Amino acid sequence: MRYLFVIFFSLILFAIGNSQNKSYPFYQLYQLDSIGQSNSIGRHFGSLYFSFLQLVEKELESADTATQRLLRHFETIFAQFYIDACIAYDQHEQIALPAWRAYFSDTTLHFFQYYLLGANAHLNGGLAEAIAGSYTAAEWIQLKKKYVLFNKCLNETFKKVYKETVTNSKRARWLSILTLGLDKPLGQYYLYKWRKRQMRLTEYFYNGSADYKIQLNKINRKKEKIDRLVFTQF
Repeated sequence: MRYLFVIFFSLILFAIGNSQNKSYPFYQLYQLDSIGQSNSIGRHFGSLYFSFLQLVEKELESADTATQRLLRHFETIFAQFYIDACIAYDQHEQIALPAWRAYFSDTTLHFFQYYLLGANAHLNGGLAEAIAGSYTAAEWIQLKKKYVLFNKCLNETFKKVYKETVTNSKRARWLSILTLGLDKPLGQYYLYKWRKRQMRLTEYFYNGSADYKIQLNKINRKKEKIDRLVFTQF
């Protein structure tokens, strides 16, 4: 087991060592870049996630230093959830965060199914926990208005996922035809809704509301339902 661990990180360090011309503001970006170039099934969402964070970094270029620091702090924590899942999978260990177990449960899926499973785990499986682990309640009040930046980058990423899914999935293509393309704006709406719901869940957490566990259980059930649809309908 330890041997596999050493191999995995050796590959990451090798990739970083051969990418000296690349400079990223936090270490998790180097890890995601390496995962995206690996042979693991983690590469599918890893590559997509890396591209998304590159869009975020472009937006942060014009942000003030305090905003850059706080948002990147959040991203390091959030990205680590996925990176830890990739490491556990490669070491044949139990994945600690249940939200990511469905993604790594099947090695025979199409790449766009991994995109969809990853997006579902990412947005419905740990977002509120990452926010709560990144900021104090006071910092969250100051910063939550900045999250429109993530929505902009998420929409750009969704366009890529939608295009590749429709191109490669016959069922998705027929759904697009039958709905006259309305499935695309509907998908964007649901992504926005999922983020808003996780932000509301975060508010419950900070306020110590009894609704926190109730809403968390509802979200987990919806997340599992979406996972099943990705497995069976694409």
